[in-house]
Amino acid sequence: MSEVKANLIGAITVMDEDDAQRLWEIVKRLYSSNSWDAVESVEPDEIDLQMIREAQADPDCSTFASDAEVRAVLG
Repeated sequence: MSEVKANLIGAITVMDEDDAQRLWEIVKRLYSSNSWDAVESVEPDEIDLQMIREAQADPDCSTFASDAEVRAVLG
């Protein structure tokens, strides 16, 4: 994952619900010409299912950073 995507995920994680809603409205407005309904939905293949199983079994995948930790990384 790129640094900018990681930063976005971190920022969204610490947002309150109102800020998240405002950001979502901006995203929808900017990308309204690319209808979200046009995104193809596909069933997971065996590799996807294996990754999901591994994530579910890995205790590190259920450990989340605290607000303070995320803010320290984001500056």
